[in-house]
Amino acid sequence: MKAAKKIAPKLTHVQTKFGVEEYKLSNGLRLLYKRERSAPVVGVCVTFHVGSRNEAKGHTGATHILEHLLFKDSKKFNKANGKEIGGYLDWMGAIMNATTWFDRTNYFEVLPREHLKEALELEADRMRDSLFSEADLASEMTVVRNEFERTRNSPFELLDEEVMLKAFSKHPYRIPTIGTKEDIEHSTALKLREFYNTFYWPNNATLSVFGDVPFTEVKRLVLTYFGPIPHSPHKIPEMTTVEPPQTKPLKVLLKKPFGVNIVSLTYKIPRATDPNFPSIYVLGVLLAAGFSSRLQKALVDTGLATDLQLQLPALRDPGVIVFTAHLSDNVVPSKALSVMRRVITELQKTLPHKDELDRAKERLSTQISYERDGVYVDIRAVSESIAAGDWALGYRMEKLISAVLPRDVLRVAKKYLIASQETTGILVHQQTTEKK
Repeated sequence: MKAAKKIAPKLTHVQTKFGVEEYKLSNGLRLLYKRERSAPVVGVCVTFHVGSRNEAKGHTGATHILEHLLFKDSKKFNKANGKEIGGYLDWMGAIMNATTWFDRTNYFEVLPREHLKEALELEADRMRDSLFSEADLASEMTVVRNEFERTRNSPFELLDEEVMLKAFSKHPYRIPTIGTKEDIEHSTALKLREFYNTFYWPNNATLSVFGDVPFTEVKRLVLTYFGPIPHSPHKIPEMTTVEPPQTKPLKVLLKKPFGVNIVSLTYKIPRATDPNFPSIYVLGVLLAAGFSSRLQKALVDTGLATDLQLQLPALRDPGVIVFTAHLSDNVVPSKALSVMRRVITELQKTLPHKDELDRAKERLSTQISYERDGVYVDIRAVSESIAAGDWALGYRMEKLISAVLPRDVLRVAKKYLIASQETTGILVHQQTTEKK
């Protein structure tokens, strides 16, 4: 009986948009290629479509711990042969790292263009042939625990985590990416291997290659190193939890001996690919980004707060917009929150002035331009768009933002910045008594 003929891997063109060519490999891997001649370098980024959003109870923090473990030995890159993942590309001048977030994990490097082969060979090998063990896990647990403890010592992060836990009752966004202490401490190499074997496959990943390398060379190397990796033998599990509608205001009050008072207002907003998201993006900047923003003038310029922060993550599922103020000494939280709500209410009553809107849009345009200025930031920005569900989202966003009108800002302010969608966060120094 003759053996089945091995079918050569194939790369199929899908589309070209914004100077980026999209292809699909026969094993399901998506490839994004962009020729960038501004510098003799190339960027490589593998974005796995798995983040803390995909972690079940008892497994929180798995993607973050695996981020650490995938820098340990793999089949071809290990201590024994002198090709340790953590240092192999260093001598080539590479910038190499990885990050974990709600909707994705990415592994990336930017290095001289002549070393693209080495980067792709390494990323392909650790996609399926990582050799992490209990000993590797034990060696990384000190680092992971230290990272977790740092969040316990940050008043901002501590409040943010408690607010997310309150604002979301079911969705995994309620749990921080680093996971819970209990799940971290009960991690085992076996459980992590199961997670790795569930999600880390080419058909659950997007490979981006941006830089001064011709496509013929990229195609040859991708087929050589990623082509032989099989498609997952199972369907990649989907996260199906839907957050139930919030119907009333929620509140978090923390009393901690940090010596600072912090307040935040958090509102539910739609996913990043929703048509309303660009208008919310402009709304957030108009309210809380830059010296000319309304909350900056009302809180910082008046001395009520020392600092103002805006959080507006572009997420795959409906998320949040968060306005946070670090209060000045002797300013009670109730006063600052009253001012914040008053500023928001004023925005809901009157169309923003064109000059104010233009400033917010120009600020966003500058930010987007910065995210396209060079291979390093460009490839990472695309990874965030991939995570949000549309790799071209970042490229489209500037045009979408430029089309936002005053009435759009007014409309989304009335629709989303409402009491039933609000979660109030208050962190006060343990010795502070809140005045009525």
